[in-house]
Amino acid sequence: MTPEPDSGYYGKHGVEAFVRKYGHERSDDTLYFTGTHRADQVCEPTGQRLTVRGFRRSDNKIVSVDGGIDLIDPDGEVSAGWSFGRLLEHWGRKHAAAAYVPYDTQDAPRAYRYTSPALLGEGTSFVRFLAALIAGEVIYDPGPKVTGASTTRPKTKARSQFRIRKKSLSLLYDRFGAEPID
Repeated sequence: MTPEPDSGYYGKHGVEAFVRKYGHERSDDTLYFTGTHRADQVCEPTGQRLTVRGFRRSDNKIVSVDGGIDLIDPDGEVSAGWSFGRLLEHWGRKHAAAAYVPYDTQDAPRAYRYTSPALLGEGTSFVRFLAALIAGEVIYDPGPKVTGASTTRPKTKARSQFRIRKKSLSLLYDRFGAEPID
């Protein structure tokens, strides 16, 4: 799932300002913000902690419509945040029914070959996503960057991504299984 933050420093100032403030520099005049962020753990490369507010873990219930997922910087400030409302809209649109199709790649020339079986997921809820996030199965794996950072015309690429491993996909759906591709 790839929603951009709608609150915190990122939400107020945008991706370029966020990467300039919280990212790290590379020798090729590029700034990056990267690291594997898990709920309630500090990510070593960024020093930031991913939190979920407005969700009761004991019984997997949303207890505040104003809740969300926040990335907290070392000073305790929200560096990036996603409101439940925005995430819920994105989740329902993209994941109500989903097919995951495995593939192989070839480098030269670049080519893809789809393989079987496809994995089909049906019947999901946003609560399943939040429960998997808190359980550490869903991670936040960002990769925004600013290239030509010291120039007068830097280029910015936004990339906020929540990921889950293939073996954990079934946590997100009521029904999940393999179907052969003809």
